[in-house]
This record gives sequence, structure tokens and C-alpha cells, in this order.
Amino acid sequence: MRTGKAVTLRDVAKVAGVSPITVSRALNHPGLVTPETLGRVRAVVSRTGYVPNVLAGGLRSRRSRIIAAVFPQITNSMFVDTIQVLTDSLRQEGYQVLLGLSSYEVREDELIAGILGRQPEGIYLTGISHSPETRRRLIASHIPVVEAWDLTPTPIDMLVGFSHEKAGAAMARHLLARGHRDIGLVWGDDIRAGVRRQGLVAALAENGIPAVPTSLGPAPGMFQRGREGFADLL
Repeated sequence: MRTGKAVTLRDVAKVAGVSPITVSRALNHPGLVTPETLGRVRAVVSRTGYVPNVLAGGLRSRRSRIIAAVFPQITNSMFVDTIQVLTDSLRQEGYQVLLGLSSYEVREDELIAGILGRQPEGIYLTGISHSPETRRRLIASHIPVVEAWDLTPTPIDMLVGFSHEKAGAAMARHLLARGHRDIGLVWGDDIRAGVRRQGLVAALAENGIPAVPTSLGPAPGMFQRGREGFADLL
């Protein structure tokens, strides 16, 4: 059982035989201290398990070095790939990713409120569907926001996305080009999937297939739901 208090910067300074400001410089600006001092401080940090108080440092510098990223789920491999690339890229720039799961807008308002209270330096959002309250909070925060995986003429700040309607139409054209005419659709009950469905159905209708049997399931989508939906269509 652990006892006592967490190791502080002053504790590290005392053991290393230097001042607290020297420890701070060694950890944050190693080029400002001698190699000998740097080695001594790092050895004490390693031995004591000291972890810098990022919150306290952030209050002084107004820099949290945290980017919040909100995704609907992590069971979808496409989101997992995005999370990995986002994390790797930001780590190279000295940032850490704070990951939140919104369950397809079900708890996004609560999640965003909690994230803004932690003062991240940027926010990545999956999708463009947000409540009016969340949009107001994000705009008022003046924190850089990137919305992704969709398109809108009225983004909160920055936007990196694609047309889900065109994606659905592209799926339809691909199936038609392969010679398929008896086409069905298994889809999840979320806004982006609904727009993809509209694009697919419209493209099929233009090519003489006016009726498309569908099986609608709850979001998030999972393999089990795909199997069940396919059985429904059959």
C-alpha cells in the first residue's frame, strides 16, 4: 500500500543538490544547464519517479500541451487509424492527446463541457453535428477547433472532411459497375450514415433501381449488427 505524498520538484532539487529553478530548467529547457547538472537531475527524477505538475506549469505559461480529440467510438478501425496518426503526429510536436468518446452525439455536450474546463490548446471533433449550446461554448472559448469527417458551409473554425452523400453515391456506382442489381443496405442510425444512405439510394434510383431494401440498426455499428442486418435482408 502506498503511503506519503507525491515527490515534488523541491524534493528533486534537494536530492540533486541544486535549486528548484535549475530542476525546472533541466526538465523544460535542458540546453540552459550544464550536461553534468542535467544528468544529475535526470538521474534523481528517474530514481524518485517524479512527474512534473503539468497543471501548475500550464497555469503559469497558459500552455497545457494537450489536444482534445472526440470520436464517436473506438471499435471502428477507421477511427482507430485516425487516432493513431493524430497521436503520433502531435507527439512529435510536444503535445499529448486527451481522447473522449461521444457515442454519436449522445453525450457530446457533457464531454465538451468537461474538456473546455481543462483548457486544451486545440480540439478535434468527429463530425459537424453539435447542439447550439456546444457550438456557442466552442466559439466563445477561442480555442482552435478542427471538425473532421464531414462538410458544412458553417464550420465552427477549421474543417477537414468529405461529402457523405457523394460517398454513398460512389458506393452505388461501384456496385452497378460490377453488374449488381439486387442491392440491399445495412446501416446504423447516425446522421452521417443517413446522408450516405441518401446518396446511395438516389444514385440507384437514377439507374433504374427505385426500391432498396434496408435494415436499420442502432449506432455504433458492430460486426454482430452487420450479421443480424444481413440476415434481415435475406
